[in-house]
Amino acid sequence: MFSVIRNLMLLFSITMFILGLVFSNLNVLLISICSVLLHNVFYALEQFSTRIIFFAFNITFFTFLLGRIITKPLTGFYDPYNNNFYGLDFNNVDTIRFIFISLFISLLFIYIGYSLVKDKGIKTSWKYSGRLNVYKVAFFSKYLFYFTFIFNVVVLLEKVKFSSDNGYMELYSSYATNLPYLFVKISEMAPIAFFVFLATFPTKRKSLLPILLYIFLGVLSLLAGYRNTFILNIMIILIYYCLRNISDKEKLWFGKKEIITCIISFPIIIMQLNVVSYIRVDENVNRISMKDTFSEFFYKQGTSVNLIGYSETLSDVLPDDKNYTFGKIIDLLNNNIISQKVFNIEHYSPQTIESAKKGTSFADSISYTLDPYRYKNGWGYGSSYIAELNFDFGILGIIIGNIVLGMLLASMTRLFTKGILGAWLCLNITRAILYAPRSSFSAFIVDTFNLINLITIFIIFVGSLLLQKRGNLVNLNKTMALNTYHTRR
Repeated sequence: MFSVIRNLMLLFSITMFILGLVFSNLNVLLISICSVLLHNVFYALEQFSTRIIFFAFNITFFTFLLGRIITKPLTGFYDPYNNNFYGLDFNNVDTIRFIFISLFISLLFIYIGYSLVKDKGIKTSWKYSGRLNVYKVAFFSKYLFYFTFIFNVVVLLEKVKFSSDNGYMELYSSYATNLPYLFVKISEMAPIAFFVFLATFPTKRKSLLPILLYIFLGVLSLLAGYRNTFILNIMIILIYYCLRNISDKEKLWFGKKEIITCIISFPIIIMQLNVVSYIRVDENVNRISMKDTFSEFFYKQGTSVNLIGYSETLSDVLPDDKNYTFGKIIDLLNNNIISQKVFNIEHYSPQTIESAKKGTSFADSISYTLDPYRYKNGWGYGSSYIAELNFDFGILGIIIGNIVLGMLLASMTRLFTKGILGAWLCLNITRAILYAPRSSFSAFIVDTFNLINLITIFIIFVGSLLLQKRGNLVNLNKTMALNTYHTRR
């Protein structure tokens, strides 16, 4: 019955979309967007633990791309700087219609892509098969996380102090760490080591302290002004708990207690995120009221939807010889010591005029084009995978890109059951891909396969092998000693 209602909702959304196009009615198009989003959420709820990643992506999609255009008409949220009915930067009907079409197509085809990869029949138990002892990996990765956690805390505390003294915007325009380069790089190993530890499938009790420490890193990021880091840290833990419901038959990881905790925590977290948003721009926190908390939060978070419009209206202004969709990968290949020394490839630092004019960052290019002065002072509009796909490949690119993204999301749950590396890849890719509505299409590849990640993985597995060989040697010596003792007897 549940699936019947969901399919009727999908049919309704497609019908509304067609009617909205035929009669050029923006409100009907918006209804079609809301309907297909609800369909996707219902689809995820049918098998919540299995489809938790698809559910989470639709939540971030709503927050970063739909929150503003739904909140403004629904609640009448007052924005003194924007009187547009949908809260958009555009009043041209054709531009708004294009934005709505892009959003509907994205939600529809990400579902189609997800449904193409079967998520039924996934193993409900996890077994590690290999020559490397999983307990050694768990031991080494856990204590490597504890070690690098200290470095990460110091780096974040420096950012918190800098942000408090100079303002959040200065983090992007003038912040430069006073810590040694190696110190900073060691700090970046912490989340990788943490994910590897989770990938060894520890018990719920043994995972508690590392998880609390990881959330603490998110809290420090929040104090520095990085709200999205905090939210993504929370979300990936919730996803991990749901995925462990699949892998662990004997223990319920995400049950009634966790659901109640989430419900109670949700409004508190939203309030705190709003407080941070005021502090970041030096506004009076007392202006926040419980009544407007939710509408204000989703309205302010939904600014990325405008990037889809700018990818269309500024298509003649931005350089057309750049590929923004795969810009992060291009930067990864170019911005390393080997490429720069051997091929003499020029390096462009983020948030610089050179990066905006010559680089492959859509976020830098669009922000500089819109407001060069504010861009130089640390302001940025960010990016969105839909905007990049549209600028590079048009509507067809949006369709294909979302199908690929949907298939990738569906593959993550199955990847989670494929040993330590598979589970690590799942967690790392998922955390990065959840941010795609406000980030680059290819960012998840770079965030997963960058040099520091690969070095950390190498250190963990080499260290674990050494521990294993040392343990085998100790056991061999004990056996030989015992045999000698019995011989003498």
